[in-house]
Amino acid sequence: MSTIGQSTRSTGTGRTVAAGAIAGLIGGVVMAMVMMIVTALAGMGFLAPLYAIAATFNRSWAMAKGVDGGPLLAGLMLHMINSAIFGLLFTLLLRGILPRALALPTAAVAGMAWGLILLVVNQFIVLPLADPPLVTATSGIFGWWLVGHLMYGVVLGAIVGATLGNVHAPLTRTGQAIS
Repeated sequence: MSTIGQSTRSTGTGRTVAAGAIAGLIGGVVMAMVMMIVTALAGMGFLAPLYAIAATFNRSWAMAKGVDGGPLLAGLMLHMINSAIFGLLFTLLLRGILPRALALPTAAVAGMAWGLILLVVNQFIVLPLADPPLVTATSGIFGWWLVGHLMYGVVLGAIVGATLGNVHAPLTRTGQAIS
């Protein structure tokens, strides 16, 4: 393969990685905001989701109230890192399954399915071991927890579909398609 072809392939992979991580971060922000509003309205506190996530590192942080910088930062960082990683994994899996053009509605529905998969795996396998306070915190608002994961997925999928959906063939540096 030519140098241009190799350069294009690595650029395409880099674009996919970047798009997935960024889309995951944006989806994570949307999910966090939905859950923070829900917990505030439920009387649990606006920052309760972040403190519950932080309990992965220190279980007592799940009980934090007001603005407590350590648990707040730990919960925010863990949530955003996971959002980016899961967005990246989703994008790589989706591009592996559908390597050509990807319609926006297809990507959004695939994202929602991904959000549902993440919910099931995390809620019933990972969190009971790693962060039981988060399982407890979400049990009373499970319907909203589901909505939050679906929102993450639809935003993730829509961004991936919009940014990578029109990629039909690799391009050279001059913008010409490689046949």
